[in-house]
Amino acid sequence: MGVFMEKLYFVIVEAALELVPKEISNHPVIVSYASKRGKKPTQVLLDRSYHHAAMLNLEKAWKRGRPDITHFTLLEVLGSLLNKLNYVETYVQTQSGHIVYVNPATRLPRIYDRFKGLVEKLYRSPVVESDGQVLLKLERGSLRDLVERLKPDIKFLLSENGLQLKWSEIAEKITSYGKPMIMLGGFPRGDFEEETKEAADVTISLWGQPLEAWIVASRILTILEYHMLIR
Repeated sequence: MGVFMEKLYFVIVEAALELVPKEISNHPVIVSYASKRGKKPTQVLLDRSYHHAAMLNLEKAWKRGRPDITHFTLLEVLGSLLNKLNYVETYVQTQSGHIVYVNPATRLPRIYDRFKGLVEKLYRSPVVESDGQVLLKLERGSLRDLVERLKPDIKFLLSENGLQLKWSEIAEKITSYGKPMIMLGGFPRGDFEEETKEAADVTISLWGQPLEAWIVASRILTILEYHMLIR
């Protein structure tokens, strides 16, 4: 089968990337953490490593407070050969109801705390520019909004519960479309929301057991790179 892919939309869906919600902003753990960083409680990212005690009664707490997942996954995507060759257009759809556009040329901080600071700034000033170029842009929106805007030819959801295919078959299937979209979960555990499942045309699995999001991102991009560039 020939390779027809012109653009790959890579979307981290349901990303656990949000500011501390108001309902727990007065918790002593949150107040102390924010004070040490010189910020208001609602201006810092929710992070289970620091805010576990405050999150105990938070709705769907098991899926929230993991900015590191998005950080590691974005580093994998932006550092890939496909991204460097301008095949990839990357987005983050957050559980807070936002969409983040990530320019392929963006060089994210490697240090986690600096990454969190950048995202916190993005929530305050929703555009990050350099030399007149938009590197990051945050706006209100759902996965459905993003799909309607981008109009991909097909939407693949990556899940251990999906259709198990050989990796060569996965590559052939994805690259046979001009503008496919790959959706990868950005939360630590639990299942996708129904809205996310319904947005997918095909759900596929790289492995029959759960894998870290950044590992899945690395493998799927390597599979596609091998099929398109190296084979």
